[in-house]
Amino acid sequence: MITKNFFSSLIKLISILKLKIKKKISPTFVGVFKTYQEAFLASNNPIKYVNKNHQVKKGFLDLETTEVSARCAIFPLFCAIVLNNEDNEKEYEFLEIGGGDNPAFLYILKSTNKKIKCQILEEENFEIEIPNEYKNYTFYKNKIEDINFKNLSSAVFSCSIQYMENYIDILNKIFENKIKYVFIVETFFTNKNENIYTLQKNVKNTTFPNTFFSLNKLNEIFEKNSYKQIYITKRNINKYSHNKLEGKEFFFRDIIYKLI
Repeated sequence: MITKNFFSSLIKLISILKLKIKKKISPTFVGVFKTYQEAFLASNNPIKYVNKNHQVKKGFLDLETTEVSARCAIFPLFCAIVLNNEDNEKEYEFLEIGGGDNPAFLYILKSTNKKIKCQILEEENFEIEIPNEYKNYTFYKNKIEDINFKNLSSAVFSCSIQYMENYIDILNKIFENKIKYVFIVETFFTNKNENIYTLQKNVKNTTFPNTFFSLNKLNEIFEKNSYKQIYITKRNINKYSHNKLEGKEFFFRDIIYKLI
């Protein structure tokens, strides 16, 4: 009886360990597709990002506990250099695509003590409660058509362009309005000559498309519109995995483009 119970418990323990190991090594990304639309159809997700059932109304992150580091430091550092006099500060306004509940506005305020006006484009299901003291500076929008592109000095894609099927539409608006600086921050890239479309599976138990950009292809778009690359980084991302790509085949980049 003791032996039987022992082996029964051992089998259960092995099963639990196998389940935990399987869960632990589950890849962040799966599949390689030729187009964004092909990836979206394979996701079986009714929308192209986290759906309404997983969204809750958010509030701004606490300024006191906000840390200005890594990708969050790039644009604030730029602002600290550019906004070195009151005239620049008064005129400066930027667009952030994908700011969430921790927009670049907070990191600029935390590191420079400057409140800079910004428009923030978020996906259609996103809702946020803006603190009263920031309501004259931060303006959330859910549609490209609602963005006022006039007088914008910079546009920042904050870890967002890879999730967008229509990023070309936004870039064309940026190019048409001759916005001087464009930031592509913490974005997935590949070392291949073409963009790769894949499915991401680690957010809210949903699956949605993600674009791994080809640097050559993205540079071509900007160069065609009279922008040059003035800053670039490359960061390996060992915490993410893909079921078909090796870790060295995809990575993060941060890029700044300037209108010539």
